[in-house]
Amino acid sequence: MPEHPAAYARDAADRQALLQAAAQRGWPVPVIYAADARPAECHAPAADQLEAAIAAGKHDALLMPLPGTLGDPDRLMRLLSSCTHSGVAVSFTPTNAVCRAPGEPHAAPGSTAPAPAG
Repeated sequence: MPEHPAAYARDAADRQALLQAAAQRGWPVPVIYAADARPAECHAPAADQLEAAIAAGKHDALLMPLPGTLGDPDRLMRLLSSCTHSGVAVSFTPTNAVCRAPGEPHAAPGSTAPAPAG
């Protein structure tokens, strides 16, 4: 059972899903590292901050959406390698959020995202 979990969220929908997943696992409330929702910046600096915190031994578990969250496979592998090296357990959970442009609607769970206008 982790005592100092972290979670990586892309947006508010991820945050909610990750908090719920942590509660379902019986984990304490995780420290959330939240990415900017803009596509070009979707992976930093929150991912960099998370990786630094893990390397510094601040967390003993990481909860994040299914792989692909960080977009860049190299970044994901570095993060997972850092977790392995630091003894941080990683748990993935499905979420309905995707990296999208500001103002783009988010599909409700169980629904389909609306098609872009135009």
